Amino acid sequence: MASKHWAALLFGLPLTIALIGILALLFPGNEQQAVLPWLLFTFPVWVVQMALMYLSRSNKRLWLILAVLTALSYGLLWLIKTSIVAA
Repeated sequence: MASKHWAALLFGLPLTIALIGILALLFPGNEQQAVLPWLLFTFPVWVVQMALMYLSRSNKRLWLILAVLTALSYGLLWLIKTSIVAA
């Protein structure tokens, strides 16, 4: 169980921030007006994500999935940011 606690601690918030960042960049509209709703949406996403981590039966699989999802989401976030800046 401690392994799941550490996985939730180390990967939960970074993955949530990356996912909210991707959604915020893809969402049309004024960025200044959308900051607060995205900020408020972060906490429920983080809580749901951490709760879903405890449904995993295998600790190794949980760590692998979270590491891959976090890396992919930050890669996608970087790709979106660079393509928006370049456009």
